[in-house]
Order: sequence, then C-alpha cells, then structure tokens
Amino acid sequence: MTDTASEEWRAVCEARHWLRKGYTTSDRVDALVARITAERGQEAAHRLRDEMRRQWVKRKEWMEVSIA
Repeated sequence: MTDTASEEWRAVCEARHWLRKGYTTSDRVDALVARITAERGQEAAHRLRDEMRRQWVKRKEWMEVSIA
C-alpha cells in the first residue's frame, strides 16, 4: 500500500470508528469536531467530518460486513 492509500484507509477506519461509537447526531459530531480541532487542527477536523459523511452514506455496505 502506498502512503496515500494508507492514509486514505486510516481516514476511512477512523470515520467508521466514530460512527460505530454513536457519533451520528449533529450535536455529537460538532463536539467531536471541536475536540479534533483542539488536538489536530481545523483542517484535520474538517477532513474527519467529510469522511464521516461519506461513510454514513455507505454504512449499509460496511456494517453488514463487520457484523457477518
């Protein structure tokens, strides 16, 4: 895996992790984004939110795989 591919996969895994932990409402996601902003900066927080949105749309695919 290239560094770019590894980083993309890490972002996908992190987004899925937070979604599985119940960060699915705007209030909880806003709190998470504030926390990530404080720890890693605004750009990282926005990338996480964007990836969480992408993974939310595809959740049926990966949730079925992880349950099976």
